[in-house]
Amino acid sequence: MGVIDRDQEKALFEVKEFLVSIIGNAPYGIVAFDLEGEIILTNSFVIEHLGMKMSVNKAIGKNILDLTEKIPLLKTTIEKNMRKGRKKFNLPPLKINKRFMLVKGRSILNGTILVIEDITDLKSTEIKLEKQSKELSKANLKLQELDKMKSIFIASMSHELRTPLNSIIGFTGLLLQGLSGNIDEEAMSDLDIIYNSSKHLLNLINDVIDISKIESGKLDSHFESVKFDDVIEEVLSTVSKDAEKKDIKIKKKFPAGFIMVTDKRRLFQCILNLMSNAVKFTEKGVVELEVVKNSSVLKIAVKDTGIGIKKEDLPKLFKSFVRLDSPMETKTSGTGLGLYLSQKIMSSVFQGSISVKSVYGKGSVFTLSIPLNREV
Repeated sequence: MGVIDRDQEKALFEVKEFLVSIIGNAPYGIVAFDLEGEIILTNSFVIEHLGMKMSVNKAIGKNILDLTEKIPLLKTTIEKNMRKGRKKFNLPPLKINKRFMLVKGRSILNGTILVIEDITDLKSTEIKLEKQSKELSKANLKLQELDKMKSIFIASMSHELRTPLNSIIGFTGLLLQGLSGNIDEEAMSDLDIIYNSSKHLLNLINDVIDISKIESGKLDSHFESVKFDDVIEEVLSTVSKDAEKKDIKIKKKFPAGFIMVTDKRRLFQCILNLMSNAVKFTEKGVVELEVVKNSSVLKIAVKDTGIGIKKEDLPKLFKSFVRLDSPMETKTSGTGLGLYLSQKIMSSVFQGSISVKSVYGKGSVFTLSIPLNREV
């Protein structure tokens, strides 16, 4: 044998040892067998995880079908594969000795190779996630049931609360008009407080009921042909008294004689919320209501010269029960529901949006954008 032959033999031996080392220390199982099922090579992973009670050296030369006797699905698959031309296959996770194994078979020259991966940790995580998913589903069903009970409670309580409140508001209004006889100035002042507080409470109850309906997807709406002028005049009539008390000038600009298909009550509600806030948070100056209409969108902008909103507070505006810190906090009443409710109505009833621009200390502009493609 020449020097070159010896060098080649040595190199081949080193390559073989290197490959044997790789296979022996692989983090997954490898077993190769010939056309008759005789094992040509394997590693300790296969011996350990398939429950073979022998060494790697003793496993070589054994028949794979004998060594997989206690793993029926694997044995049957190998047998079928040997008969039908050794096509590749992927088995579902097999539970072997309390571990989950993933087995893949691939054809090689004059035989087959199996790659076996231990996926126990992955499977355990999957089982845990599945269990958590079932628990979450149960919890979700419970929450839906509680939400339904909440809606029933709010609906029944709203009737019980609104009935006496309407009576208080009605009879107090009659007293304030002097229809029940003369009342001294101090009593008139007290009655005025009762009247305004009752109306405020009634509005709060109505807002809470509307929010409950929106969140449960049951907010009622009624679309019809509406004179836009009537909605605007009703809003202005409602806020004019508070504006006069603060000597705030109200300016308006909108297309006269415009008729649109809309939910009049909900449209009034949204515009009124913006106008009321503008008057409430403006100490002096002007509140402007400007309406711009094009072929597809109606934009209703309410601009004020009030205290404005800090940049960091803008993301909080449309959250429920949120009142921002401001110099006028002690002078103004409110629950923080108006803008939240307006945004919900705009998206769920009108498929529109509400936006805001503001400079702290100078004023704000709130804009309602309503699509005009709806038919009665």
